[in-house]
Amino acid sequence: MITLLKLGGSLITNKEKPHSVRTETIRRVGFEIKEALDSDPDIKLILGHGSGSFGHVPASRYHTLDGVQTSSEWRGFAEVHAEADELNKITVSILRGCGLPILGFSPLSSVFTRNRKVTRWNIDPIFQSILHGLIPLIYGDTILDSTLGGTILSTEELFAALAIKSPKPVRILLAGIEEGIWKDYQKKDSLIKEMDLSDPENTERDFIKQSAYTDVTGGMFSKVQSMEELIRKNLIQEALIFSGEKQGNIKAALLGGTPGTKIFRSV
Repeated sequence: MITLLKLGGSLITNKEKPHSVRTETIRRVGFEIKEALDSDPDIKLILGHGSGSFGHVPASRYHTLDGVQTSSEWRGFAEVHAEADELNKITVSILRGCGLPILGFSPLSSVFTRNRKVTRWNIDPIFQSILHGLIPLIYGDTILDSTLGGTILSTEELFAALAIKSPKPVRILLAGIEEGIWKDYQKKDSLIKEMDLSDPENTERDFIKQSAYTDVTGGMFSKVQSMEELIRKNLIQEALIFSGEKQGNIKAALLGGTPGTKIFRSV
């Protein structure tokens, strides 16, 4: 089993304030990951993170997700990447300071798409690094696209591409600030613990609201859609959407626990 863990932009940054890193949260998460790996050295882990209050702001301004053609849009493309890369360097530094052997991979330098579908990506170095005891880390980034010129792929979309070519079964963990999927996002009084895709009553998604913050890659609804698609295609075994805010949740999830909302298919 290979575990893909995303640290959401809402978790590692203050999305209401541009360029605001939640340093202590990242550090606490890093130590939780290390504790989990110390408890179970057999965990095979790939990390990813969102752009939060860094990349999403200029991406929204320049509409980078929709394509890049004009000189102004290409300058915006470079700005979005610079912002995402800056947050990545900060995150890698903090996590390495927690004793984690992080090895960063820049999607822009290796991923190519056509209409936002991955056409080329040499992922062998990522999986090879796991075999050598390292923890590869990727992040949502700008991507060169043969049709659109340029675009953006979220961490979830990159995880999907990895899952397709993974040599082992995959489990995806999405850690943000929400406890999971709420039946009513505004009231937040009824958490959906499980979404069994075999049960039609649990596939109703009208209650899933868009993110309350600027998120050009789709917010919660997009996350659930992408996880459902991967499970229905048997590319991953299950997905877990949960809060990384609560101390101990990330460690528990890595060790097989199910805080938050578990998405799966029983038959």
